[in-house]
Amino acid sequence: MAEPLLRLEGVRKSYGVGTPAETEVLHGVNLQLEAGAFIALMGPSGSGKSTLLNIIGLLDRASRGKLFLQGRDTGQLDDAELTRLRGHSIGFVFQYHHLISAFTALENVMMPMLLDRGRANAAMRARALDLLDKVGLAQWAGNRAFHLSGGQQQRVAIARALAQSPPLVLADEPTGNLDSHAADDVFRLMRNVSRESDTAFLLVTHSLELARRCDSIVTLVDGRISRPA
Repeated sequence: MAEPLLRLEGVRKSYGVGTPAETEVLHGVNLQLEAGAFIALMGPSGSGKSTLLNIIGLLDRASRGKLFLQGRDTGQLDDAELTRLRGHSIGFVFQYHHLISAFTALENVMMPMLLDRGRANAAMRARALDLLDKVGLAQWAGNRAFHLSGGQQQRVAIARALAQSPPLVLADEPTGNLDSHAADDVFRLMRNVSRESDTAFLLVTHSLELARRCDSIVTLVDGRISRPA
């Protein structure tokens, strides 16, 4: 049986370890994501969603438990190795697009490749243009980010997240700042990307309507998975 893309085993996260204020936020989370899965992560505020997303995104380490990404035990990696793995294996889309407003759409999409390789080249530019075409923004490639609408900016952010061809994209409320029409467009775009490229998406959302359009829903309550995928 093939190894899942992502596997969490008994992941726990505590803050203030060793002090009287020590608090455990995640309590033994088990989770698997297969390649190409499109999963919604839901839960009330304070349930631990952001903490879990930071751990899956290799931005923070679990206090206990194991996280395997593409078969690699990330607990055995040093910070430099985690940074390289994150840069090549995980894309991020946030509620706010975090584009560099003075840069063009093309330059924003190229940014992850520049950070990885140091200098721009024709292949990077071609990759960025192809991604902008896929998100329907090829004709706006030369427009600065602040000249784009909210929906267009979020489409650029999705293209940027895909720049390094990551097998996993973490999307934290990616439609939260958009009107219903733009939100639907962005959701359908992510869904199509997942199907066409076999990219797994873990989508944090408060919208039950959007969540029901995903492959399955994972619910986190008080730091525990109440309905695993």
